[in-house]
Amino acid sequence: DKRARRAQRRQRDTMEAAAEAAQAQFSNMEAAMRQQLSQFRANASSDGSLTDDVMGFYHAVDWSEPWLKGLLAFHVTVWVLAVATRKLNDVQIVMLLSILALVYFAETINRVAGENWESFAGQQYFDKRGVFVSVVLSTPLLFASFFILINALRGAATLLIQVKKMEFKEDAKKKSKAAKAGKKGQ
Repeated sequence: DKRARRAQRRQRDTMEAAAEAAQAQFSNMEAAMRQQLSQFRANASSDGSLTDDVMGFYHAVDWSEPWLKGLLAFHVTVWVLAVATRKLNDVQIVMLLSILALVYFAETINRVAGENWESFAGQQYFDKRGVFVSVVLSTPLLFASFFILINALRGAATLLIQVKKMEFKEDAKKKSKAAKAGKKGQ
């Protein structure tokens, strides 16, 4: 009985800690996404449609460059790991923090890449505003972190349901014992 209550308390504490951590990560991710959106809005200078802008961007980039292929492979690897480790909370937290760190340092990555682009790229993609890095590095990583966060929230909700079921069963046992004790006392 005491062990069951202790286990319930530990599960409840774990669930609350996971929910708080998920909420904090969601807030951080939301702030990063808002920053990215504000950068996109600030950099939007054409009067064309979104489709025209996207197609113009697509055609302006030489996607056959090895470093862009490597970046694509990196994003595919991140997504494969995010899906493959979806039930391993520790790995997911490390991935989420790593992804958010990369997004956080995207401005620095953009600056360093802009200074050294000739050593790895065929043309200068890295402007001072960081639009290219935002599109090809940060945006896919933010989507992956959103997936990880949603997975964590789903896990927290599942854990909450399990804890509540255990509480209901425990309450039912207590009521049953109390009812039996009341009948014996009569």
